[in-house]
Amino acid sequence: MQTKLVQLSAKPNFLAIKAKGPDYAKNMKVISAKLNSLTVDEIKALLQNGDNHARRESREDLSSHDRAEEVGREAQTIKFDFGEVGADCLMLNRIVADGMAVEANQHFTVALDLKITDELRRACVARELVNRIQNRRKDQNYAITDKIEVTLFSASDVFKQAVAENEAYIAGETQAVAIKWAASADGLEANDADGEAFAFTTVKA
Repeated sequence: MQTKLVQLSAKPNFLAIKAKGPDYAKNMKVISAKLNSLTVDEIKALLQNGDNHARRESREDLSSHDRAEEVGREAQTIKFDFGEVGADCLMLNRIVADGMAVEANQHFTVALDLKITDELRRACVARELVNRIQNRRKDQNYAITDKIEVTLFSASDVFKQAVAENEAYIAGETQAVAIKWAASADGLEANDADGEAFAFTTVKA
């Protein structure tokens, strides 16, 4: 439950504890002290116990043998002289690593890395360039099967590298048989791709 992606902690759910009865309300300090001191493994054990209980309630058709096996796999609740508490008496807090979006339960942790790497940024530039060329094809009423030649100009090193790394993709998506570089932007249409300025034109091949 505690990994490089997510750190798990818990604190007492006072309303849930109080709802269990007067003995629990009278011993709130004792219960709270114990719950505040739980380790990650102990929190995980309580969550596992709650999950097993929920699965048993939803599977009343289990045979007596299977039900006994599930009970045997249960984690323990926290026991006191006046009763016991489980996961329902916890309020969970998950702290995720910077730059990550994480969803987790007691079984799985799924993480999405939100950081934009330089390589991913250049791929975004290439996709936007494809979009600009496709829009120009529509404006010029090219048929889907028409082959074209694309001429580009840009002072942006990021744009140039994006085209170099993704030239086959750009050509394939736009029906371009050639992608050329001009010495200046004269006579070309100014545009931008993900904030990278460039100019271009297209002609039928």
